[in-house]
Amino acid sequence: MRYLKISIATLLFLLLSGCTTSKYDYTIHKPKVRYKPSLKALSKLNNRALGKPYIWAEERAYKGFDCSGLTYYNFGSMGIEIPRTANEQFHSGTPVAKSDLQKGDLVFFATKRGRPNFASHVGIYLGDGKFEHASSAKKRVIISSLNSKYYSSHYIGARRYYNFKGNENAQKKSLAPQEDTAIAYAQMQNNTLKIGKQYNSMPQREQIQNSNEYYISLGNFHSIPTDLITRLQLSGYPTKIDQKSNSIELKVGPFESAAEAYSMLDLNRALFGDQATVKGSL
Repeated sequence: MRYLKISIATLLFLLLSGCTTSKYDYTIHKPKVRYKPSLKALSKLNNRALGKPYIWAEERAYKGFDCSGLTYYNFGSMGIEIPRTANEQFHSGTPVAKSDLQKGDLVFFATKRGRPNFASHVGIYLGDGKFEHASSAKKRVIISSLNSKYYSSHYIGARRYYNFKGNENAQKKSLAPQEDTAIAYAQMQNNTLKIGKQYNSMPQREQIQNSNEYYISLGNFHSIPTDLITRLQLSGYPTKIDQKSNSIELKVGPFESAAEAYSMLDLNRALFGDQATVKGSL
């Protein structure tokens, strides 16, 4: 009888608190990687999200977003993995001074009374003092100004998860001279090409010619190589882990073509390692 009373009391508590009929979906839905990281891709994602409804604990484009759901979805769609909540995002990444903000940096705000150091809101910096965010007050994704009275008084900092500007400038300077090499790589079969002092065998083209996406495989590991993943992400490279039966494969990408993947591999052999190869996936 005593246990029956406890069960009834517990049931009444859940019903009154609304726990059994919550309208929120707290499951974290990891977005599919659709683009390689770039300002163009970020702008496309931002434009598509603009006007979407604000929904607490949501991160699916066809439904809507909360503030950190928007950042989680947009960055995840480019293969950049970041924490799910605003406060977790604030305590990761690379700190950035307000005077050094670049497009794509995440900006954070403390909006909860009595918690001045708790990041309860986040947005994506667009440049010129503007940022995009999912606003609970406006009930949709909007663009606001960092210089407005409200947001300037609640601003607590920024974090950089990917150096969009730096990486795009580097690619403009170094990628073009490698274009012929990249095309040759994609067209060659059972051949080798000298990369600095290293010689790497070219995988047979049949293995990757029908792929929808291409990755740079860094090899198989017995456990998640956390330190390596951190170095890659801090360097601006999106990573992906494929869990196998007895090992973990670490990949960088995706890339839209084999030529692009090979070119990136050539330019960053020291970081990716001598065993890195290009693979395709359907």
